[in-house]
Amino acid sequence: MDIKISPSIMCCKVEEYKPYLELFEKVQLDSVHFDIMDGAYVKNVMLGTPIYKDIKRLSKLPVDVHIMSYRPEEYMEYYDIQPGDRISFHPETTAQPYKLLQTIRDKGCKAGLVLNPGTPVSYLEECMDLLDYVTLMTVNPGFAGQKMVPDAPQKIRRVWQLLDAYEKEIDIVVDGNTTIENSRLMRDAGANAFVVGTSSIIRSLDTFEEMYNAYVQELENKVRENHGWNSYRKSWCIL
Repeated sequence: MDIKISPSIMCCKVEEYKPYLELFEKVQLDSVHFDIMDGAYVKNVMLGTPIYKDIKRLSKLPVDVHIMSYRPEEYMEYYDIQPGDRISFHPETTAQPYKLLQTIRDKGCKAGLVLNPGTPVSYLEECMDLLDYVTLMTVNPGFAGQKMVPDAPQKIRRVWQLLDAYEKEIDIVVDGNTTIENSRLMRDAGANAFVVGTSSIIRSLDTFEEMYNAYVQELENKVRENHGWNSYRKSWCIL
Protein backbone atom coordinates (compact mmCIF):
# COMPACT_ATOMS: atom_id res chain seq x y z
CA MET A 1 0.00 0.00 0.00
CA ASP A 2 1.14 3.56 -0.72
CA ILE A 3 1.97 5.72 2.28
CA LYS A 4 -0.20 8.76 3.04
CA ILE A 5 0.38 11.55 5.53
CA SER A 6 -2.48 13.61 6.93
CA PRO A 7 -1.83 16.64 9.32
CA SER A 8 -4.37 18.47 11.60
CA ILE A 9 -5.98 22.08 11.56
CA MET A 10 -7.06 21.69 15.15
CA CYS A 11 -3.32 22.21 15.72
CA CYS A 12 -3.25 25.45 13.69
CA LYS A 13 -4.26 28.98 14.65
CA VAL A 14 -7.33 30.30 12.83
CA GLU A 15 -5.37 33.07 11.12
CA GLU A 16 -2.96 30.44 9.77
CA TYR A 17 -5.54 28.25 8.02
CA LYS A 18 -5.06 29.88 4.63
CA PRO A 19 -1.22 29.82 4.57
CA TYR A 20 -1.21 26.24 5.86
CA LEU A 21 -3.67 25.18 3.17
CA GLU A 22 -1.40 26.80 0.59
CA LEU A 23 1.54 24.82 1.98
CA PHE A 24 -0.51 21.61 1.90
CA GLU A 25 -1.18 22.19 -1.80
CA LYS A 26 2.45 23.16 -2.43
CA VAL A 27 3.73 19.81 -1.16
CA GLN A 28 0.95 18.06 -3.10
CA LEU A 29 -0.96 16.45 -0.28
CA ASP A 30 -4.07 14.47 -1.19
CA SER A 31 -6.52 15.74 1.43
CA VAL A 32 -7.22 17.87 4.49
CA HIS A 33 -8.31 16.04 7.65
CA PHE A 34 -11.19 17.67 9.54
CA ASP A 35 -12.51 16.66 12.98
CA ILE A 36 -16.08 17.21 14.16
CA MET A 37 -16.60 16.89 17.95
CA ASP A 38 -19.92 17.35 19.76
CA GLY A 39 -18.90 17.80 23.41
CA ALA A 40 -20.87 14.65 24.34
CA TYR A 41 -19.24 11.66 22.68
CA VAL A 42 -15.92 13.39 23.36
CA LYS A 43 -15.39 16.21 25.85
CA ASN A 44 -14.36 18.74 23.25
CA VAL A 45 -16.20 20.85 20.67
CA MET A 46 -14.88 21.58 17.15
CA LEU A 47 -14.74 22.21 14.16
CA GLY A 48 -17.79 24.17 12.99
CA THR A 49 -19.66 24.37 9.70
CA PRO A 50 -18.13 27.77 8.73
CA ILE A 51 -14.62 26.28 8.95
CA TYR A 52 -15.57 23.39 6.67
CA LYS A 53 -17.04 25.86 4.17
CA ASP A 54 -13.93 28.06 4.39
CA ILE A 55 -11.64 25.10 3.67
CA LYS A 56 -13.75 24.14 0.66
CA ARG A 57 -13.58 27.76 -0.50
CA LEU A 58 -9.84 28.21 0.08
CA SER A 59 -8.53 24.88 -1.13
CA LYS A 60 -9.19 22.39 -3.91
CA LEU A 61 -7.96 19.52 -1.75
CA PRO A 62 -10.56 16.92 -0.72
CA VAL A 63 -11.55 17.01 2.95
CA ASP A 64 -11.23 13.92 5.16
CA VAL A 65 -14.07 14.36 7.68
CA HIS A 66 -13.79 12.46 10.99
CA ILE A 67 -17.06 12.64 12.94
CA MET A 68 -16.50 12.16 16.70
CA SER A 69 -20.15 12.72 17.61
CA TYR A 70 -23.35 10.90 18.44
CA ARG A 71 -25.80 10.57 15.51
CA PRO A 72 -23.15 11.24 12.86
CA GLU A 73 -25.77 10.96 10.12
CA GLU A 74 -27.17 14.32 11.24
CA TYR A 75 -23.81 16.06 10.90
CA MET A 76 -23.54 15.08 7.26
CA GLU A 77 -26.62 17.23 6.63
CA TYR A 78 -25.51 20.10 8.89
CA TYR A 79 -22.17 20.38 7.11
CA ASP A 80 -23.47 19.73 3.59
CA ILE A 81 -20.46 17.52 2.93
CA GLN A 82 -19.53 17.53 -0.73
CA PRO A 83 -18.93 14.64 -3.17
CA GLY A 84 -15.30 13.62 -3.41
CA ASP A 85 -14.64 14.10 0.32
CA ARG A 86 -14.06 11.25 2.78
CA ILE A 87 -16.25 10.60 5.82
CA SER A 88 -15.47 8.34 8.78
CA PHE A 89 -17.37 7.81 12.03
CA HIS A 90 -17.32 5.63 15.16
CA PRO A 91 -19.70 2.67 14.68
CA GLU A 92 -20.99 2.76 18.28
CA THR A 93 -22.31 6.33 17.79
CA THR A 94 -25.15 5.39 15.43
CA ALA A 95 -27.96 2.82 15.46
CA GLN A 96 -27.25 1.72 11.89
CA PRO A 97 -23.56 1.95 10.93
CA TYR A 98 -24.02 -0.22 7.83
CA LYS A 99 -26.77 2.03 6.51
CA LEU A 100 -24.70 5.15 7.19
CA LEU A 101 -21.78 3.73 5.20
CA GLN A 102 -24.23 3.18 2.32
CA THR A 103 -25.45 6.78 2.64
CA ILE A 104 -21.89 8.13 2.56
CA ARG A 105 -21.11 6.23 -0.60
CA ASP A 106 -24.40 7.32 -2.17
CA LYS A 107 -23.26 10.93 -1.65
CA GLY A 108 -20.18 10.24 -3.77
CA CYS A 109 -17.80 10.14 -0.79
CA LYS A 110 -15.42 7.48 0.50
CA ALA A 111 -16.64 5.75 3.67
CA GLY A 112 -14.65 4.67 6.71
CA LEU A 113 -15.03 3.39 10.25
CA VAL A 114 -13.01 4.67 13.23
CA LEU A 115 -12.00 2.33 16.05
CA ASN A 116 -11.12 3.68 19.50
CA PRO A 117 -8.56 1.84 21.64
CA GLY A 118 -11.43 -0.06 23.32
CA THR A 119 -13.61 -0.63 20.24
CA PRO A 120 -13.69 -4.26 18.99
CA VAL A 121 -12.06 -4.97 15.63
CA SER A 122 -15.01 -7.25 14.84
CA TYR A 123 -17.12 -4.22 13.85
CA LEU A 124 -15.16 -4.18 10.58
CA GLU A 125 -16.23 -7.68 9.55
CA GLU A 126 -19.91 -6.73 9.51
CA CYS A 127 -19.29 -3.78 7.17
CA MET A 128 -16.34 -5.04 5.14
CA ASP A 129 -17.98 -4.70 1.72
CA LEU A 130 -18.67 -0.98 2.26
CA LEU A 131 -15.34 0.13 3.71
CA ASP A 132 -13.00 2.36 1.73
CA TYR A 133 -10.63 2.87 4.69
CA VAL A 134 -10.24 2.21 8.41
CA THR A 135 -8.98 4.68 11.02
CA LEU A 136 -7.45 3.49 14.28
CA MET A 137 -7.29 5.92 17.18
CA THR A 138 -3.93 5.35 18.84
CA VAL A 139 -4.97 7.68 21.68
CA ASN A 140 -8.34 8.21 23.35
CA PRO A 141 -10.37 10.49 21.04
CA GLY A 142 -11.03 14.16 21.70
CA PHE A 143 -7.78 15.92 22.51
CA ALA A 144 -4.37 16.38 20.92
CA GLY A 145 -1.15 15.94 22.90
CA GLN A 146 -1.82 12.48 24.37
CA LYS A 147 0.63 9.58 24.42
CA MET A 148 0.09 6.55 22.21
CA VAL A 149 -1.73 3.72 24.01
CA PRO A 150 0.69 0.82 24.58
CA ASP A 151 -1.13 -1.83 22.54
CA ALA A 152 -1.75 0.36 19.48
CA PRO A 153 0.78 -1.45 17.21
CA GLN A 154 -0.72 -4.84 18.12
CA LYS A 155 -4.22 -3.63 17.25
CA ILE A 156 -3.01 -2.17 13.95
CA ARG A 157 -1.47 -5.56 13.16
CA ARG A 158 -4.74 -7.36 13.95
CA VAL A 159 -6.65 -5.02 11.63
CA TRP A 160 -4.08 -5.55 8.88
CA GLN A 161 -4.38 -9.33 9.29
CA LEU A 162 -8.18 -9.15 9.17
CA LEU A 163 -8.18 -7.05 5.99
CA ASP A 164 -5.60 -9.37 4.44
CA ALA A 165 -7.78 -12.39 5.24
CA TYR A 166 -10.67 -10.72 3.39
CA GLU A 167 -8.29 -9.69 0.55
CA LYS A 168 -9.35 -6.10 1.21
CA GLU A 169 -6.73 -3.58 0.10
CA ILE A 170 -7.77 -0.35 1.78
CA ASP A 171 -5.96 2.32 3.77
CA ILE A 172 -5.22 1.78 7.46
CA VAL A 173 -5.12 5.28 8.94
CA VAL A 174 -3.63 5.99 12.37
CA ASP A 175 -4.63 9.04 14.40
CA GLY A 176 -2.86 10.06 17.61
CA ASN A 177 0.71 10.88 18.74
CA THR A 178 2.21 10.04 15.35
CA THR A 179 5.74 11.09 16.18
CA ILE A 180 8.31 9.71 13.78
CA GLU A 181 9.34 7.10 16.38
CA ASN A 182 5.73 5.94 16.85
CA SER A 183 5.01 6.13 13.13
CA ARG A 184 7.81 3.67 12.44
CA LEU A 185 6.16 1.20 14.83
CA MET A 186 2.75 1.85 13.31
CA ARG A 187 4.12 1.36 9.79
CA ASP A 188 5.76 -1.92 10.78
CA ALA A 189 2.37 -3.07 12.11
CA GLY A 190 0.62 -2.34 8.80
CA ALA A 191 -0.55 1.30 8.85
CA ASN A 192 -0.01 3.27 5.66
CA ALA A 193 -1.71 6.62 6.43
CA PHE A 194 -0.80 8.99 9.26
CA VAL A 195 -2.72 11.87 10.84
CA VAL A 196 -0.10 14.27 12.18
CA GLY A 197 -0.11 17.41 14.33
CA THR A 198 2.01 19.27 16.85
CA SER A 199 3.69 16.10 18.10
CA SER A 200 4.91 15.46 14.57
CA ILE A 201 5.39 18.41 12.22
CA ILE A 202 2.90 21.25 12.73
CA ARG A 203 4.95 23.60 14.90
CA SER A 204 5.05 26.83 12.89
CA LEU A 205 4.55 28.04 9.34
CA ASP A 206 8.29 28.73 9.06
CA THR A 207 9.35 25.20 9.99
CA PHE A 208 6.48 23.22 8.47
CA GLU A 209 8.00 22.40 5.09
CA GLU A 210 11.36 21.40 6.55
CA MET A 211 9.77 19.18 9.20
CA TYR A 212 7.38 17.69 6.66
CA ASN A 213 10.23 16.75 4.31
CA ALA A 214 12.19 15.19 7.18
CA TYR A 215 9.15 13.19 8.31
CA VAL A 216 8.46 11.97 4.80
CA GLN A 217 12.09 11.00 4.27
CA GLU A 218 12.14 8.95 7.47
CA LEU A 219 9.01 7.03 6.47
CA GLU A 220 10.19 6.50 2.91
CA ASN A 221 13.46 5.10 4.23
CA LYS A 222 11.52 2.77 6.52
CA VAL A 223 9.38 1.55 3.63
CA ARG A 224 12.40 0.84 1.44
CA GLU A 225 14.16 -0.86 4.33
CA ASN A 226 11.25 -3.16 5.17
CA HIS A 227 9.42 -3.59 1.87
CA GLY A 228 11.53 -2.29 -0.97
CA TRP A 229 8.71 0.05 -2.08
CA ASN A 230 9.37 3.36 -3.80
CA SER A 231 5.80 4.54 -4.26
CA TYR A 232 4.64 7.36 -2.01
CA ARG A 233 1.28 9.05 -1.87
CA LYS A 234 0.51 11.91 0.46
CA SER A 235 -2.59 13.10 2.27
CA TRP A 236 -2.85 15.86 4.83
CA CYS A 237 -5.02 16.40 7.86
CA ILE A 238 -6.51 19.41 9.57
CA LEU A 239 -7.31 18.14 13.06
